[in-house]
Amino acid sequence: MPSAFTGRLSGPALLMGAALVAAAPPVAAQAITEAQAIERALSQPELAALGTANRNEAQARVSGIRRFDNPEASVSRESVSGNGRSETEWQVGVVQPIDISGRRSSLRAAARAEVGAVEADSARRRQERVAEVRRAYASCAAAVERVRITNAFVIRLNEAERIVTARAGAGDAAVYDLRRLRVETRAAEAQALLQEGEIQAACSTLRILTGEPQARPTASLAALAVNVPNQAGAASRPDLLAREQRLSAAAEQVRAAVRARLPDLAVGVGLKRVSSEGESAMGPIVSLGARIPLFDRGSAAVAEARARLRAQQAQLGLARSEIEAVVSAAKARAEAALQAAERAQTASEDARRLGPIAEAAYQGGEGNVVELVDAYRTAHDAEIDIIDHLERAVRGRIDLNLARGDEQ
Repeated sequence: MPSAFTGRLSGPALLMGAALVAAAPPVAAQAITEAQAIERALSQPELAALGTANRNEAQARVSGIRRFDNPEASVSRESVSGNGRSETEWQVGVVQPIDISGRRSSLRAAARAEVGAVEADSARRRQERVAEVRRAYASCAAAVERVRITNAFVIRLNEAERIVTARAGAGDAAVYDLRRLRVETRAAEAQALLQEGEIQAACSTLRILTGEPQARPTASLAALAVNVPNQAGAASRPDLLAREQRLSAAAEQVRAAVRARLPDLAVGVGLKRVSSEGESAMGPIVSLGARIPLFDRGSAAVAEARARLRAQQAQLGLARSEIEAVVSAAKARAEAALQAAERAQTASEDARRLGPIAEAAYQGGEGNVVELVDAYRTAHDAEIDIIDHLERAVRGRIDLNLARGDEQ
């Protein structure tokens, strides 16, 4: 026997159907996969420019620490006269400091370690951007599916309202039933409008990150939950590697500070010319000097460098324990959300059958509108719950991968 709840829509149903068509994604919308979204987000010029600038800055610091300091050149002239005699002396020389302690070598090693830290920072920044894009993709997909579910719910209510309105007009249904149905229908329509706004909010992040003004996801949340990688072991996080590199740099700076306490030599060569009473003489000049740490023995610089090293060691230890805690919490949340989604999925078939059962009971006079509305609402809420759990599962896996430092 055909269901009384099928047929053409009219009245509020037609208006709602028009609203749903207007709210649907535009034809010009750019449907992209998650992989395409990640690729386009990583290809944004600002992200590449930031990594290149930071790397060039660090490389420039290495290049700026040469094996030798710049030499010092000098020219001097002295003139002495008296007792009928005059004497003029010219000197031209170059003095080259020589780092015999190896201080500059340690500073160069520290700068190289900082280059490694900067590259690790750039790798971590890419991982964070990938996670941000995947979260936005999942949120946009979830918002689209929630609207789809609620729109179907509204259409069912509008069709039921059409039937009950006709029955109430014929005296076969109570006015209370009609009013009760209208209240539920208007509430569902309001919920659908709010969810349309959530689509704009959730998908706008995806569009900004990818640079696609009309980007929309093609994958469902269920597919995303299956495709999210779940690495068995913990990978090495780039930001942890960056801290290790900066610890190495701090150790080299301690060596440089200690070596700076040793004397530095300065070797000079030049030419001297002396003129007196029309006669002149010229000869080479060789000098050897040393910087003596007499008043400033470098104790403060060594203490500062060692304190900085201890701070880096403490920060590395704290970061390791914090990462372990974050990974443990993210793993627990991801597993719980996935189990919840799987459990909610088992009720989906029963939820889909509630509507037809309630419709048949209402047609046969064995049910009322309240039961019909309850069946529709229960089916709607069950489907929404599945979407909520799937979104949590996807985001939990994303957070877990980011916490581990896995390549995503």
